[in-house]
Amino acid sequence: MRALIIEDTDDIAECMQQSLSDMGLASDWFAEGARLRSALDLTEYDILILDLNLPDADGLELLRTMRAQGNPTPVLVVSARIRIEDRVHGLDLGADDYLVKPFDLHEFEARVRALLRRDKEARSPIIRFGALAFDQATREFLLDGDALMLAPRERAVLETLIRQNGAVISKERIAQHVFSFDDDAGISSIELYVHRLRKHLVDTNVRIVTKRGLGYLLEVIPAGAPQSC
Repeated sequence: MRALIIEDTDDIAECMQQSLSDMGLASDWFAEGARLRSALDLTEYDILILDLNLPDADGLELLRTMRAQGNPTPVLVVSARIRIEDRVHGLDLGADDYLVKPFDLHEFEARVRALLRRDKEARSPIIRFGALAFDQATREFLLDGDALMLAPRERAVLETLIRQNGAVISKERIAQHVFSFDDDAGISSIELYVHRLRKHLVDTNVRIVTKRGLGYLLEVIPAGAPQSC
């Protein structure tokens, strides 16, 4: 999953990025409101975290335009504007939640989880693929009914794969969902996470298949078929 942060205060943005990373979310951060539209055009985000007092734009106007264009991305406004009128106006314009600065990071993380959960619950809550099940509300995987313990980036890679419903997805596209723009990890890291995930899927009816030159896909193994990749 991927978050977009529009925030002009460096230390606040860096704290939010670290919290999101700890939650298993990749994130992109821009300090200028002018970057919002181009970022949304280039990448599909699961949540937008939007400051209102930006050096080049009013966050509320950005929010108004975004909703007028039909973009449904969940929006958490994070602002120093504390008046009730500001909060009500922000929510009326299409914000899904409003958090006043300064804030506790635990509350920030809880609000992000709540918005992501609310968004996923509006869709089918469980994605099933053979012995593998993914709960979109909790972002937990079950394998043959048992909890599958994964590192955050392993979970992000497997989540990206299961959402394709058996279709091929390139390493580049997977990396977009897993890493931030400025992340040092390269596309080759995806191969490492796929290797680890294959170990988790041994002796089940689900496997990750490599399509040379194209990418990866999840596949349900027919009964009696060999477990090759």
